[in-house]
Amino acid sequence: MMERSSQRTLFLSVFLLISASADAYVKSVFVFGDSLFDPANGNLKRFPANGINFASAGSGVLPDTSKDSRATPIQVQLQQFQALIRQKHLRRKQIKKSLIFLESGSNDIFTYLSYPDTPPLTPTAYVHAMLKEVVCFLDQIYKLGSRRIALFSVGPIGCIPARVLLPGASPEKCFSRLNKMVRYYNVGLEHLAYTIPIRYPGAVGVYGAVYNTIEDFRANGNLYGFANVNEACCGNGPLNGMLQCGLEGYKICSNPNEFLFWDYFHPSERTYGLVSNAMWAGNQNQIRPINLKTLAQNRIRPIDLKTWAS
Repeated sequence: MMERSSQRTLFLSVFLLISASADAYVKSVFVFGDSLFDPANGNLKRFPANGINFASAGSGVLPDTSKDSRATPIQVQLQQFQALIRQKHLRRKQIKKSLIFLESGSNDIFTYLSYPDTPPLTPTAYVHAMLKEVVCFLDQIYKLGSRRIALFSVGPIGCIPARVLLPGASPEKCFSRLNKMVRYYNVGLEHLAYTIPIRYPGAVGVYGAVYNTIEDFRANGNLYGFANVNEACCGNGPLNGMLQCGLEGYKICSNPNEFLFWDYFHPSERTYGLVSNAMWAGNQNQIRPINLKTLAQNRIRPIDLKTWAS
């Protein structure tokens, strides 16, 4: 659904931090998700020892979210992962010592509020269906040998420039209906992350609070070097949110690193860098119960898991 720009992604930013960490126990990352994570695959696909990025722009947690596009839903991304294991391109020993990233859900929720008529499910039932798919993902990824799993929250997509495309949304303020659904989903996602050590013996989960982190940037833009936290650098129309960057008629700003948003749906490269640093070495307001740096350096022991889940 939403194509992304050529800007650096959150995945690549975190991967570079892991690669540069001399004392990291983990040396590879396997990524599942949507356009916030999808590029950089070309540089890594020949080197499975570094990990593989299966993320696909426009995909969602729910299979139906991408049924009208060429996006690959997380269910199929997982099948691709399984195929590489069957073909012996990936070894379970490597998987056990790798990080697993899942970041998905923004396209599902955005699509839900794009319905011209009454959606088939209530917002609550829709979010429950999304979380059920996440549980299925966790069940399968654990069976395949994964033991370090990071679930990243959906950001405040009710505040992205593309909200102006939705019925009932205003360019003057964030779309509260959208953010309400996001927060409800994120609460469920955090619960799943915290119960990973209980549901899956020998595994540990962390929850990346991307929503809170982006909201901090929005509220304190000047502190983070942002001159504009509302409009996209590239696009057109209100908030530059009516037209995708690169399409005929788009405009582009001269100072993209001073914008929170690169295009109508995606953060700028500067934002990605700040978020990745927060996920890598941030505090409990940004990622919990531990950050990715600790997770990557730690040799998981059963005695630790009860403490992390408490």
